[in-house]
Amino acid sequence: MDNSSFPPEHTPVLSALLDAGDHISFSGLIQQVQLFSKPLSLATICFVLENVMLSELEIKSLASFESDHYCRKCLFRNDHCEILILSWLNGQRSKIHDHLDTVCGVKVLLGQATETRFETAANGDIYATQSVQFDKENTTVSEDNDIHQISNLQADDQPLVTLHIYSPPLQQFHIYQLEDGKSVLLNAQQDPCFYEI
Repeated sequence: MDNSSFPPEHTPVLSALLDAGDHISFSGLIQQVQLFSKPLSLATICFVLENVMLSELEIKSLASFESDHYCRKCLFRNDHCEILILSWLNGQRSKIHDHLDTVCGVKVLLGQATETRFETAANGDIYATQSVQFDKENTTVSEDNDIHQISNLQADDQPLVTLHIYSPPLQQFHIYQLEDGKSVLLNAQQDPCFYEI
């Protein structure tokens, strides 16, 4: 891959990530992301997620499922970046939400994710504009005021496991109600509803 296409401030780190082979190992990702001295750009997050590879054994050891809500597990966090793995049983979904002042990238590690995007109508209500299914190894990104929802809507009760990078770590976000168009601003450090996004 041509390193000239990398954002200049991240070239040494991204080059180091690929020195050992064609893909970024999970342990390499955690070690190297600590070298970033500022939040990751959208292009950098896309690059990292497209190239990181977790083994089936790693995915199995990191995944953790709950019957009443999807499960969030933080794998790494500093001032510039947060990496999480999310595990979803069939039918589980996030709240409709945005990511204020944060870029979020998602890679499907197991199963198929459905992402639904929303826009704000003239009257202030939100409405769905599209739903896209992302298979294993596919990635999607959103940032700031982008409104979306992630769901596990697969057949045959299949589980879903996703890898998420937030940069900088998510601090505040809105949760949106489709029924009445209202949104609520929440703080990621203080509000228990954070678990539901």
